[in-house]
Amino acid sequence: MKENFEYLLTQAAPATAATVETPSDPENVPGATEQSPFGGSTMMLFTLAFMAVIYFVMLRPHTKKEKVRQNALKTITKGDKVVTRGGIWGTVVGEKEEKGLLVLKIAENVKVEVSKSAIELVNPQDEIVKEVKK
Repeated sequence: MKENFEYLLTQAAPATAATVETPSDPENVPGATEQSPFGGSTMMLFTLAFMAVIYFVMLRPHTKKEKVRQNALKTITKGDKVVTRGGIWGTVVGEKEEKGLLVLKIAENVKVEVSKSAIELVNPQDEIVKEVKK
C-alpha cells in the first residue's frame, strides 16, 4: 500500500504556478500567528475612547442642563416668567402644590394650569442673555 502511495506521488504532475500547496500543519501557515492590526486591546481602546467622547459631548451637557432646570423649578415663585415645553409664554400667578400645578397668566384675563414638569425655562430672558454671551 505504501508503495502505491509513493508511486502516485512520483507520477503526480509537477507543481505549477497555478497549483497551491497548503501545509497540513496550521502552525506553519504564514500569518496564522500574527494578530490583526485592529484586534484585541487596540479595538477595546477605540471603543473606550468613543464612549468617552459620547459622554463628554452628549450626555454630560444634558445632565448639567437638566440639573439647572430642576433647581429653577424648585425655586419658582409668583411673578416669574416661564416658557412651557409646548412653547406657551406666561407669568406665574399661583401654584397648586398638592397637584404639582402652576397657574400661568398668558394674556389679559386668561389663566391656564400647567404641570410643573411642563416648564422648560424659568425667566427665559436670562437664558437668552446667557446664550448670547457664550
